[in-house]
Amino acid sequence: MPKLRRRKKDRSLKDKAFDKAWKVFRGYIIKRDKGVCFTCGKKGNQAGHLIHGKWKPDYFNPINVNCQCVSCNHFLSGNRDVYLRNLQKKYGIKKTDALLKRRDLIKRWSAKELESIINKYNI
Repeated sequence: MPKLRRRKKDRSLKDKAFDKAWKVFRGYIIKRDKGVCFTCGKKGNQAGHLIHGKWKPDYFNPINVNCQCVSCNHFLSGNRDVYLRNLQKKYGIKKTDALLKRRDLIKRWSAKELESIINKYNI
């Protein structure tokens, strides 16, 4: 039996709110970092995570997310070694270690939390 694919119109309001929250937050990150890749210094138009995954508690954490170029974010899988080193330089080892300690936690985002993120980071 073939798998059924969900249509875009079937997506829940919470899914749509999550997408909007990410779009707004991503725009904030790129503007904050002036479009400079966190790992290589070239022009960037993406937002990359040290700890990635939509259901992580630090998905919308501005320390965890920084501007990256397509090459570093996708083709180099986040350029994680350089990313981690740069995070430690920028924020210190304590804050970076705190992120790493939470990497296995799961977070289910509520519609209210997503709306709060949209309002906070909407530029």
